[in-house]
Amino acid sequence: MATVEQDIANLKTDTAELRNLLRVLGEEIREFRANVDAVQANWEQRWAKLEQDREKERQEREKERREMNKRWGELANKMGTLVEDIVAPNIRRVAKELFGVEEIDFSVRRVVHHPTDKSRLKDFDALLIGADAIVLNETKSTVRQSYIDDFIAFIPTVFEYLPEHTGKRVIPVFSSLYIPEQFVRYLTANKIYAMAMGDDTMEILNYNDISKP
Repeated sequence: MATVEQDIANLKTDTAELRNLLRVLGEEIREFRANVDAVQANWEQRWAKLEQDREKERQEREKERREMNKRWGELANKMGTLVEDIVAPNIRRVAKELFGVEEIDFSVRRVVHHPTDKSRLKDFDALLIGADAIVLNETKSTVRQSYIDDFIAFIPTVFEYLPEHTGKRVIPVFSSLYIPEQFVRYLTANKIYAMAMGDDTMEILNYNDISKP
């Protein structure tokens, strides 16, 4: 009888010790989890701060680039060289590289009189003629809605001034050193390519957004 009672007492002691061990183990696990959570939270905070810093730097660089492009536009407009010095070489480049147009003739600031009404004339900022396509360029130092609307209205009449090229594919390109996003979207909606300064040279901003014939 004493042996059974002793066994029961020992079992109670072992159970108490096990409970105590489990309690200690539970506390250690909670402490470990708390440490892990703290480390993770710290890393998340540091990562978020790093991302914020990167985004701030990117926005600052973008702001500086836009301001520089605007200053270039103002300067080029005063000097009258925006088309000749900056746009023209890039029109020739994108015509070949992006649109596959082999150049036959290219002119800058070309004035064309209407063939049947000499009182009407059109001043083409840049005009590239290919075998089966023409690249029609309108360049402005600053972008306004009215400038784009005027270009949209002119495009359907281009063959009135260039009847010898009737039937060729027309590739309209509106250019400025900086084109705000809302105007890029408007040009895209009207199937006009928007060309502005990128990091190193002028780029077509909406090339992939306009379906190709």
